[in-house]
Amino acid sequence: MGRVVARVSGPQKPEDVLLDVFALAFLTIIIAAYTANVGLYLSIALGVIDGVLFIMMLRRIVTATFTEDGLVIGRGGRRGRVFIPRDVVVAGNVVCIEWDPRDRSYRMRVAYGGRVYTISLMNKRLVDKMVDRLRRNWGWAPPECPST
Repeated sequence: MGRVVARVSGPQKPEDVLLDVFALAFLTIIIAAYTANVGLYLSIALGVIDGVLFIMMLRRIVTATFTEDGLVIGRGGRRGRVFIPRDVVVAGNVVCIEWDPRDRSYRMRVAYGGRVYTISLMNKRLVDKMVDRLRRNWGWAPPECPST
């Protein structure tokens, strides 16, 4: 692997992560309320559920790392990493950027090897920074996704 050019990460489906955060907060409040009243075993069980929800939430995060050699897609830890060579990314229309007017956010879509990875990019500044670094280092910028 070469030097890192740009790295972006985000949830594959932001609405699912938001639901997990609400469930996590709700269980944390329940643990705080019942610790003194109900007992130790219930608070331990709720704490374990809380931890499992947190780990599930982290596993939904997708990271795209552009290096000098290519693109590395990772999903929630070391498992499931995919390396795509730079030439394939540039010539093969593997990566594209799309604007979603429903939730007013940008998404980067990576389609490779029969799989489609979607990374929610929360603001235009992040997109512009990534595109600028790719232009400088790769001489290429991701195109807009074709409308479906």
